Order: sequence, then structure tokens, then C-alpha cells
Amino acid sequence: MAARKPAGISPRSQLGFLTSDVLRLLRADFVARVSDMPLTPALHRLLFNVNRCPGCRQVELAEWLEITPVTVGRMIDRLEKQGLVRRESEPGDRRVYRVFIAAEAGPLLAQINAKAEQTRERAFRGMNAGQREALLAALAQMRENLQADPAVDGTGKRRKPNAR
Repeated sequence: MAARKPAGISPRSQLGFLTSDVLRLLRADFVARVSDMPLTPALHRLLFNVNRCPGCRQVELAEWLEITPVTVGRMIDRLEKQGLVRRESEPGDRRVYRVFIAAEAGPLLAQINAKAEQTRERAFRGMNAGQREALLAALAQMRENLQADPAVDGTGKRRKPNAR
């Protein structure tokens, strides 16, 4: 079924709607593909992010997943009990834990990555290599632009002005 274009919305104002829709559809496709796997979609995302950034801190994972650090801690507990991740305390600060992929997670990560690749291929269908590269480069540039704005933090909240 063809998507309808809302009346009165210029192409320039559609960026947020399009990116939101694409993300929602990517997630839905991926969730359908991993529905028979042993982890919840949220735990898949957590495991994927730990694999993407080995040694990241729990607070970083919470920011990336847009959930509370307490929730991330509980999720890491579940993955740790299954032998999929391990925590290591920061040598200079025992309150800080870094999270790493455990060796036992290898086969599961391979399955997750294969399913994610199927979703990516579906999303890129009909696009040639140049279009794919241009899209990814444009999105990376947009991310860089938005991260570089000193008035906005990584969560999208306005930073408080410095007191003078």
C-alpha cells in the first residue's frame, strides 16, 4: 500500500516524520525477524550496542537506548546471568562499570547481525550502491551537526546556560 503524503506539509518539514517512520518500520521489521530468538527486542538492542562499543559505561547505554540507568542495570543483570555480557569496574572509580560482550554471546550475535542485515537489505531495496552511500553519509553528517550544537545535549534536552 502506498504511503499517503499529508496535505499542506512541505518536503522540507517532512524530515522528522520520515526519519521517525523509517526508524519505526526498521524496528518492526527487525522485531518480526527475531521473534523466535531467546531475547526480547530491548535486550537485542542492548546487546548490539555493547557489541558496537565494547567497554561502554552503563550510563552511556542508558542514553543511547533512551531509558533510565536503573533499567539498563536490570537488563545487564539479565544478560549477565545468561553469560552474554560481563561487567568490569573502572580501576580509578569502583562506582563505574564498563560492559563487555562475553565470548558465549558470539553465536547469538551472529544470528542477530544476520537478521539485522536482512532488515537493512529490505530497507535499501531499489537503491544502488551510490544511493546507499549517499544516504548514509547524509545521515552521518546530520548526526554530527546535531551533536555539535552546544545548546543541546545528547538526549535532546536544552543545556542549562553557564552561570557567570
